[in-house]
Amino acid sequence: MFAGCGTDASSNPTTCYKALWQGSFVDVDPLTLTFLLGRLGRLTDSMTTDICAEAATTPAEIRVLAYLVHAPEHTARPSDVARFVVQTSGGLTATLSRLESAGLIERRPDPTDGRGKLVVLSGDGRRLYDAVITRLTDATTAAVAVADLDLDDVGTHVRNLIIALERAAGLPTSAGFVANPLGAHA
Repeated sequence: MFAGCGTDASSNPTTCYKALWQGSFVDVDPLTLTFLLGRLGRLTDSMTTDICAEAATTPAEIRVLAYLVHAPEHTARPSDVARFVVQTSGGLTATLSRLESAGLIERRPDPTDGRGKLVVLSGDGRRLYDAVITRLTDATTAAVAVADLDLDDVGTHVRNLIIALERAAGLPTSAGFVANPLGAHA
């Protein structure tokens, strides 16, 4: 463990982060990088889950609301939402049911498909989305600032790593992901 990066009371996260990014750590080998990336994923998942829980929601529910916020007329077919949220149809059905019960979305008949439904964002859904996204954005911005990093540089490196790891696994890339799924301004 690097001096100042321990778990005791004298540990200073700012000193630790700056030392890390200024090269005070020895070269990172591939196995260490793998473990660090796994840890980063768990930390961001935990942060997202905690912030969502404070607002009595889940990350999956916020992803649904995010899609609808940026959808034309805040409306979409469940199949389009499912591709963005990356949930099974059963999981999405449960998520949509919770959102509908909470008054955050409505399900309406699809006028172009007599058998289909459309998912529509409600005003309460938009307010919840805005509150949670503000907290997530603030938390991420603060973490990047403490580490004295440039957000654009971090994003570029993360996307490049994702592309490389997905290629190695034979997966289609998700590195083009943006939180604003339709490229529109909400």
